Amino acid sequence: MSSISISSPTRGKAIYRALWQHSRLPRLAKQLRTNIYLSFSHYLPTRLPANMLSIVGVANLAPFSEEALRAETSLTGQARLKLLRRRIVSSSCKADQVIALSQTCREILIKEGVASSKIHVIPNGVEPVPPSAECELVLRQLRQKYVIPARFMLYVSHFYPYKNFERLIQAYALLDPSITVPLILVGLPHDFRYFSLVKKEIKRLNLDSRIFVIPGLDAGHLSALYRASTLFVYPSLIENSPNILLEAMAHGCPVLAGDNQPMPEFGADAIEYFDALSVPSIAAAIQACLGNPDRMEEMRRLGPLRASRYSWDDFTRRVVALYVTHEKLGKQI
Repeated sequence: MSSISISSPTRGKAIYRALWQHSRLPRLAKQLRTNIYLSFSHYLPTRLPANMLSIVGVANLAPFSEEALRAETSLTGQARLKLLRRRIVSSSCKADQVIALSQTCREILIKEGVASSKIHVIPNGVEPVPPSAECELVLRQLRQKYVIPARFMLYVSHFYPYKNFERLIQAYALLDPSITVPLILVGLPHDFRYFSLVKKEIKRLNLDSRIFVIPGLDAGHLSALYRASTLFVYPSLIENSPNILLEAMAHGCPVLAGDNQPMPEFGADAIEYFDALSVPSIAAAIQACLGNPDRMEEMRRLGPLRASRYSWDDFTRRVVALYVTHEKLGKQI
């Protein structure tokens, strides 16, 4: 058995990747006598060998969210989401098998006309979190470099409009003055225009001394922040398999998230929820959670148990099972 696996491209390389997949990849597959094509790049070449099993993994649900589309700050961004939606649906309809990272994703694809019989729900995993003697050392290093107080709320996500940073900031501004726990935002400014808007909103609300932005951290530094955080708030408008949410839960963070799917699908009763489109709802949920230490302690206990259901080993086994089934039954599975 031989296969070609294509991962999701970065935005700047997407056009080049699509051209390469369309022109060069089919010839390469024939030369290598490859019989399996697996892609999470949402693109299926039109000229794959007839005997090759094609598996498309759908990793991005933002193109299917009206809220995400409305959140886009540019016409270019809106056009990109609409184009990506068409490409995902087209590739999923043509593929022999489709991997959906959540039940929510599966339901969306079925509504878009993808045959339910070929959609397999295989969620992403989360790395186990072993005890770390280095955690305190890493945290001290972070505190020397950034403004990180003893108690803080945390949101980790790259800066895209559908990540909903601005509503979280506005909700923070509504909190009772007695709540003095600062908010730390961590993420790379992939959409620099949106990142600038977020920074301006913090300044407009005079929250520069209470909301701190860290433009990206590696896994080890993030782990230390997760462990030390008082509360993790996750207001994203749409996800597929919400890895950051699972990471926070695995580290024992008390978590607040939007009640929009698929967050409840993954968090269940191990976390608390709010309306991600409502600034007052976010503020009320934060205030209620910080005022309920018993529930926060319960979430610290339940989060890791819930997150342990999702492992990369399980993800890999289930993806490989699609290959094995293909080998046993042939392409018509």
